Amino acid sequence: MSDDVEIERARLSEEFRRKSHRRLPGREPAQVAIHFGVRVQSGSKQGLRIDREKYAQINKRSSSYWRRDQAPELWDSLDEYYEDDEHRVLTDSWCIEQQERALRNFDLNMAYFDSLDRQEFRRSVDTAIASHRGMVEVTDLNRWDGKTGLYVMVLDDYCQAYVGVTESAGGIKARIRQHWSTTKAFDRLLWGGVEESILAIDSFRALDTTRIFAASVKDPHGLENKVMESFPNQFLSNRIPGGRGDLIGFAARVGVDIVKTRELPEQP
Repeated sequence: MSDDVEIERARLSEEFRRKSHRRLPGREPAQVAIHFGVRVQSGSKQGLRIDREKYAQINKRSSSYWRRDQAPELWDSLDEYYEDDEHRVLTDSWCIEQQERALRNFDLNMAYFDSLDRQEFRRSVDTAIASHRGMVEVTDLNRWDGKTGLYVMVLDDYCQAYVGVTESAGGIKARIRQHWSTTKAFDRLLWGGVEESILAIDSFRALDTTRIFAASVKDPHGLENKVMESFPNQFLSNRIPGGRGDLIGFAARVGVDIVKTRELPEQP
C-alpha cells in the first residue's frame, strides 16, 4: 500500500471520528409524556420530536445483508463502500458522505413542509377520512390494543399524513408505538436522490403525531391504497405503495419501480 493511500485513509478516519462524535449527542435526561393515552419516553439519542441535531447519526453497520452468489456483479460493484469482505461494515468515507446527503435532504424536506398550505392540508385530511366508512378518530390508543386494521397518522406541524396497516397481535396501538420508537437505519435514510427522497415516518418522533384515525377492517390491505389515493401526493409521507408486503417485494424483484418520491425545491 502506497504512502499516499495510507495518508488518505488516516485523513478519512480522523474526519470520520470528528464528524461522528460531533453528531452523537451526550446522554440527556429522559423526556416522558402521556400521548394518546400511552406513556412515551425518549432515549438517550432520540427526543420526543424530530430534531436535526439528532438526525442522521452515523452507524457503520450495514442494515441489510445478502450473499455474493445472489448477484455477483452488483456485489463487486459495491466493494468500495465496505471495509470488510462480507459487506457488513461501511467505510468511513461513505458514512461521511451519507450523513451530509441525509442532512441536506432533511433541510430540503423541512423547507418543503413550510411551503405547504396548512388550510388545504386540513381540508384534505377531513375529506380523506370522511370518504371511507368506518374511519374514526383515535384519542386513546389503549382502546386499539390488539385491534388490527388501518391507521392514519397525521403530523399537522409538517402537513403530512402516513397511511399504514397492521395484522400483528399487538394491533394498531403496538404498530404506532413502533413507529414512534423505531429509528430509520442510517444507510436507509435516503429513498431516492437527495432532492427527491421523502422523509421517512420513522424519522419523526411521538409528539410529531398530532392526530390519529383508524378503522378496524378484515382486509386492511385492500383499503390501504384507496385511503392513500384520497390524499394529494404533497401531503403523504408514504415511501412505497400500499398492499401486501410479499406482493410489493415481488414487484420490486421483477423490476417494477415502487419508490415514491417528490420533487423538493432546491434551496440556496
